[in-house]
Amino acid sequence: MHLSIQHLFGFKSHTKPAIKASHPPREGPATIADGSANSLRRQLIQVLLKDSMRRHGIPMHWLDCQMLLVSSRSRGEGMYLRIVMKHWDLRMLTYALAFEKSLVMDITRFEPHARDWLYGISWQFDVGDSCPYRHLPDRHLWESHSIKTSAPGDVKQDLARMFAIRDADMLMRGADAAYPAGNYDKTQPQVLPPR
Repeated sequence: MHLSIQHLFGFKSHTKPAIKASHPPREGPATIADGSANSLRRQLIQVLLKDSMRRHGIPMHWLDCQMLLVSSRSRGEGMYLRIVMKHWDLRMLTYALAFEKSLVMDITRFEPHARDWLYGISWQFDVGDSCPYRHLPDRHLWESHSIKTSAPGDVKQDLARMFAIRDADMLMRGADAAYPAGNYDKTQPQVLPPR
């Protein structure tokens, strides 16, 4: 900045000019300007996220998404998808990985080269006061009820342990605090459009 001001006012610099790199510096990540490839990718992912939520019965106001542009020396320019959880629900946490896998399958079905530009998916919690769990439980909860990766035959035992942890926590807090009445809509069957 100092050199450009000197040049602007016609002063000569007594310092040696910086040695120029042998190759031009890389530009920053591309933008998501209307009509660009990244804009179309963002729109595709937004539509597929909403479609996946609708298909699986997840309320529309629970999730949102953001696209983050990055530039990697090894892979070039790409995008990260950030799924933003806007409403706390234990079921959404339980099935977040399954939802993510389903969404990735939808994305690659519509855009077979998505693996070239979609570098990864992250989750962000922006649930406000809707989460009843404000403090970590006593450390003994983790020690006495550690859930390990199990063989398929042990899934029922793991689920029983998880529900026991939840039930113990609900007893400590009171069931109404953990699951306030009237927060859940009744499940409705989804009508599929004719093909």
